[in-house]
Amino acid sequence: MVVMVMIGIVAGVGMAGFDRIEPGRSSMQSAVENFIESSRDRARASNQKVVISLQPETEQEAARWQRLVFRNVFEATFEGAASLREQIRLEGQSQLQVAGRCGACLDLSDGGAAVVSGRGLPDLSNGFVVDFDCFPSDVNSGKLLSWPGVVSIKQLRNGVLQCQVRAGDGDFFTNITIDSPPASLRAMRWQHIRLIAANGQCQLQINGKTVVSTLLPRYLSVAQDVPVFGDIDDAWYGKIDEFYVQALQAELGPVVPG
Repeated sequence: MVVMVMIGIVAGVGMAGFDRIEPGRSSMQSAVENFIESSRDRARASNQKVVISLQPETEQEAARWQRLVFRNVFEATFEGAASLREQIRLEGQSQLQVAGRCGACLDLSDGGAAVVSGRGLPDLSNGFVVDFDCFPSDVNSGKLLSWPGVVSIKQLRNGVLQCQVRAGDGDFFTNITIDSPPASLRAMRWQHIRLIAANGQCQLQINGKTVVSTLLPRYLSVAQDVPVFGDIDDAWYGKIDEFYVQALQAELGPVVPG
């Protein structure tokens, strides 16, 4: 995966940070090299870009390196052994313990819904990635995923997948909508869905291919409740497996000597 080293572009500081690493300061040079190498490891692990920037010196703090990385913060495998930890509450005709893409899955073949409480609400306001596998029983419309304050994913007719991400200017938030081309989703086969909302862009991928993208406002909203797959009134029919969420988080690196 790619590691983007954005030195001074975000922070407003040039290459002076590297210039300060004098030949005799081998420990500082090693610290920066280790920071960059570990950033590559995080990029490979998350399958996402890692952005490194140099934060300028302030009256309170010295200049230092920082990186933005994606970390796993929420998941639901829908396996029986994990049901207590994942805190899944079934509604209507939904079922667990049904064969899925990877072991057991969430079965919404007869409609219903499943509330995934997990371990609480993660902070996704800096950016997030939502991953899951789905097996549509048909190509009719239905509400696939609802996460108040974060995202809504709905299957429309003719295999169109519609995603709405909550974003705005910090004071006013609205739903930013993207629709995949027709026939993007196909009935009776497993497909991998990935929605990326980060760095001012929203991108929908199906089976590893980007099918639609758009620009996002600067700020993402915060989660107001836990995610729900399916819907009692606007049923989606099919199966769900391997639900993972990554959040974009800042990590501080080495301090740059003054």
